[in-house]
Amino acid sequence: MIRKVILLTVLMSLVGIKITYSQEWQFSIEPDSLEGYVFYENVTELSNGNLLIPCSHAIRNTPQEYGTMSPSIMLLSRDGEELARNYFFRPGYCTISFGQVFEKDNALYYLTAYTPEHTKNCFNNHFENSDNPPSDGKLVLMKLDEQLNMEECYEHSWPVDTYEDHGGEWEIYPNGFSGNIYLFTAFEEDGNIVGAYWKSVSYDNPSRGNDTLFFFRMNFDGEMLLKKVAKVDVGKGNRYLEEEESANDRGLKTNYFRGDHFVSTDYGYIFYVKGDGAPNNSYLGAGRAMYYDKDFNLLRTRYVKFNNPYHGETIGDFNVCRSNHNTTYLSSQMRSPDDPSGDEDCCLYELDDDIDAESNWIHNVNYIHRKTDEWDQPSFMSSVDLIDDNSLCYVYELYQGLGGNLDSYLVIEHLDNNLDTISTFYYGVDDGMKEAIYNIKRVSDGVIIVHDKTGLDIDYYFSSCITKFPATAFGFEPDNIEEAHAHNLHLAVAYPNPGGDVLNIRTGLRNATLQVYDMQGRIVHQQIITDEVTSVDASKWNSGTYIWKLTVNNEQLTVEEGKWIKEL
Repeated sequence: MIRKVILLTVLMSLVGIKITYSQEWQFSIEPDSLEGYVFYENVTELSNGNLLIPCSHAIRNTPQEYGTMSPSIMLLSRDGEELARNYFFRPGYCTISFGQVFEKDNALYYLTAYTPEHTKNCFNNHFENSDNPPSDGKLVLMKLDEQLNMEECYEHSWPVDTYEDHGGEWEIYPNGFSGNIYLFTAFEEDGNIVGAYWKSVSYDNPSRGNDTLFFFRMNFDGEMLLKKVAKVDVGKGNRYLEEEESANDRGLKTNYFRGDHFVSTDYGYIFYVKGDGAPNNSYLGAGRAMYYDKDFNLLRTRYVKFNNPYHGETIGDFNVCRSNHNTTYLSSQMRSPDDPSGDEDCCLYELDDDIDAESNWIHNVNYIHRKTDEWDQPSFMSSVDLIDDNSLCYVYELYQGLGGNLDSYLVIEHLDNNLDTISTFYYGVDDGMKEAIYNIKRVSDGVIIVHDKTGLDIDYYFSSCITKFPATAFGFEPDNIEEAHAHNLHLAVAYPNPGGDVLNIRTGLRNATLQVYDMQGRIVHQQIITDEVTSVDASKWNSGTYIWKLTVNNEQLTVEEGKWIKEL
């Protein structure tokens, strides 16, 4: 069913803060106790250089209530000034997926999904009988004016499973474990929108049936040009689920945080899915890639197999980006081989996913592994994007101490086509906040990261941030260092801080000199840096404060320095 609605919505006021460091800026939304915005989604650069940001908006009646999300959107200038914002609340509905935004013929568009609200104590349900939630989910395309007011709305509605389990995981996240529509990817192609969504059943699978994967092609007038239930290889002895069986019985929670991804090719599309079995259960594949033509017909399936220390492990939540030479970059979280029960590492792979390859296994052309330390854990949502034809940018989060009152920071790497490091810098070091990364996006004159900051006190609510770095920040030649520091970037970090018997220095620099001084100015340690992480034995040092310094050019140029505290 499709219907066209003419509607204007009301803007709400909430504090947005812009912080400037030289050419860099950061736009931050500071929530209050009743209202907040969350940036999870991609940033889209418009033709005039402004930035359109899909996001989620939460509102609640009292601070004690659970605030579920409605679709919302913001418009920033290329200099980080807020130009407009809006949100699109519907009684009885929420959104649990990520929206997508587009610019077409000087008009702005927002594609999102609505699903029934099942949280009993949610303010949204005060507008509709919570014992009788809506029975449909919606895929909605909105046409917006320059102030982000809705001019037109095109809706496609389908019945969803309204069963409520009232137990176990359902009580923790009822909207995610009840029947819903979940949009997880969409992009513009040949003047139309191509995307994918799940129509999910309530979570007591398999008794209530399977989730169903749909691919669709829609024009910007909201007309559904093609929609098809995806025929999916489930990896069980080469058996394919027929369309009437629907697509998958995993449940929504494995798709949450971008668990499946779509990339476009000259012949069609590749749909990446994490985990699951391989033919005849001969190998627990890390993931699989399903190849479809332009009409969404399944052509073949290949399985992701990593010929590195992670062999046999399953990729975690991941992000994909198509290269300029017919391969795919996949950034992911993986179990650490050193401590698979309690540690997670970051990995970036380049996959040779040519549809005409003879093997059913996809091997990685190249990969890099960013190991964390014991009980440290990276973000669930590392991200990668192309910088230019010859390089890419990779961002992930590292904790200095998981679960403790220590900072976390973002690592942003500029890599060449061979995944060799051009530069590495650290953002948010020693600022008293924990960092979580969601996305990185190359724009015409720099790089945008989407992230949030949370206080070390777990009761402190997070703020959502958009931070821009100028393109010049990625050079890191000796004459760039002052500029990098001006943008609050670091070339090295010391951790844990405070620490004990070991001082760790993490840096992307090589052949630099590390010097450590006590407070009397005496050198207590000196060595050449050759690895990503250098561990210094501090067991014989007295407790107190030390100064560390990293120099290059035969110790003529100091590129980074800081304080490190040894505790008893």
